[in-house]
Amino acid sequence: MTESVPVEAIDCDRTARSMTERILRGAGNPAILAYRCTPMISCDAMVHGISRSGKLVVAACPGEDDPLWQMECGERFSVRLDITKESPEVQFRLVAATVHLLGELEWQPDWITDELIAAGELPDTVSAIAGAPNGRLGVVEAERCLIHDSAGVHCFGFDELLTETVERAFPSAEDEFDAHHVVMALSDDSLRGIRDAVLNGSIGGRLCARKSALGGCPHTWNQVLCADVDRTGITMLTVEPTETYSVFAAFEHEVSTLDDLCREVEGLVDSAPMRLPHI
Repeated sequence: MTESVPVEAIDCDRTARSMTERILRGAGNPAILAYRCTPMISCDAMVHGISRSGKLVVAACPGEDDPLWQMECGERFSVRLDITKESPEVQFRLVAATVHLLGELEWQPDWITDELIAAGELPDTVSAIAGAPNGRLGVVEAERCLIHDSAGVHCFGFDELLTETVERAFPSAEDEFDAHHVVMALSDDSLRGIRDAVLNGSIGGRLCARKSALGGCPHTWNQVLCADVDRTGITMLTVEPTETYSVFAAFEHEVSTLDDLCREVEGLVDSAPMRLPHI
C-alpha cells in the first residue's frame, strides 16, 4: 500500500475545525466534571449545543437527590467538559473525535431558562431537556478547546469557533445519518476506488492513521467503512486481518447541504480510477 502524495489543499487544521464546530453544535455525547467541588460532581446524562447568541449551553434533568442540585444557580463552577463523537457506522463502535475544554459552568435560574425557551434562543434538544420537570440549563464559558481526531490534536480559540459555527457546521446532528448513507450507498468497488485513489495520489487526501491489528471481527475484513463525513471530505476506515488504516478523501468544494454532498461524492467516484470487478 502506498501513502498519499502530499496535497497542499488538504489542511488538517481545516478538517479539525469543521469537526469541532459540529461537535459544539450538538453532535456527540457530553460529560461534565466539576473538579473543584468536594466531592467532585459529574454528569454524563445531558445534552449540549450553541444558542442563537453564540453561547455553549448544556441541559440536564437530574433527580432531586442528584449532586447536581448542590450546584446553586448563579454561581460559577470550574468544570471540565468532554464530548465524545462516535461514527454513525453501525457495524462496530468507532470514536471519530473527542473535544475537551476547561471552563466555568453557571446554572441559570428558572425564570431565565423560561425566557430563553420562549424566545427560541436554545437548540431544540437543549430546550426540551431544560424545559422538562427538574430540567436545568447551564452556560459554559471557556477560552479554548482541544480536539482529538484522525489528524491528531488541535487547539482552537473558543470565541472564534462560536462566532463561525452557526453557518458553517455540516452535517447537523439531525443530518448525520443521512450524510453517512450517501457515502455507504456507493458500491464496495467505488469505495475502494476512492480509498486507493487517495493512497496513490490520484485525488486529494491523506493517510490519517495506520496501525497493526491482529484478530478482530472477520465480517469487517477488507471492507471500506465510512467513519465520518463533513463539509470538507470523507474519512474512511479499512480493517484488514493484520492492520487497520484510515484515509481522508477531500471534496473539491466544501459542502453545506445533502445535495452538495451527493454532487461531491459523485465527483470523487468519477475522479477515482475504475476498479475491475472481482470474479
